Amino acid sequence: MLALLLRALIFVDILVAALLWPWAVARFGASGGVLAFVKLLVVPPTLLLACAYVVSRLKASPRPARIGSITLFAVVEEWLSLLALFIVIQPFQRWFMGSDAVGRLPSGKIPVLLVHGYMCNRGFWWAFRRKLRGRGHAVATVTLETPFSDIDILAAELDRRIEALCAETGATKVQLVTHSMGGLVARAYGRRKGWSRVDRFVALAAPHRGTVIAWFGLGVNARQMRPGSDWLDALNREPPPPVPTTVIWSAGDEVIAPQDSSQLAGARDIVVSATGHVAMAFSAAFADLVAAELVD
Repeated sequence: MLALLLRALIFVDILVAALLWPWAVARFGASGGVLAFVKLLVVPPTLLLACAYVVSRLKASPRPARIGSITLFAVVEEWLSLLALFIVIQPFQRWFMGSDAVGRLPSGKIPVLLVHGYMCNRGFWWAFRRKLRGRGHAVATVTLETPFSDIDILAAELDRRIEALCAETGATKVQLVTHSMGGLVARAYGRRKGWSRVDRFVALAAPHRGTVIAWFGLGVNARQMRPGSDWLDALNREPPPPVPTTVIWSAGDEVIAPQDSSQLAGARDIVVSATGHVAMAFSAAFADLVAAELVD
């Protein structure tokens, strides 16, 4: 559904550009017409990103010791990552991701299941999946639908995907690697089904205690991610996951604010300095950090 929604938005941009083309060419020339089309695609996500950085800085958590500040490079990297994911990759995730088949695995090998976050689909993991597979891991993904559903509904979808992956591979457990809201989906799954199917849990930039950015989101799941929501408070009254758990987060995250909301009781805690929320999907450094927490 998300891919269809993003393709529809791109189509609207193309339609508007086509309607404005004669006027733009007459006023600015052919190159001006092309520039007008590019602006229609690029300006809205750029404005949203700028607003997110402003709000996240206003609500930022104290910067951990020995962690540097946000750099211009990190902001540009986040901007490019946002455009790549939401204009190119995720609208056409089937083309980019191809088959998700893992096949039967040797005895003792545990597959990795990548779980995306809010307003994303499996295309989020395009580069990350390649990096983990290059390190010898058997990696699968899931698309959680619909984008605005109750997190408990998404947890039921995760349950079905875990069971299907175990049936396909012959493994009895999976290693969960999540991003953003995907970490809450994993914890809601654990509350619903228990953790017997999970060997270990690695959560990137998860809003375990909520994010103020969720006040600007749409859907039931956005409301659940607001700090102090009834749903989130109930989840946080649950015991910590009884499996090896690692949280990896960035002090420069512009979507999770306060940033230390990604911390989780009982989990191994890893913080980096400036990487943006979406740029984690393309980061070789983050892939290395995740790979170090997984079993081969």
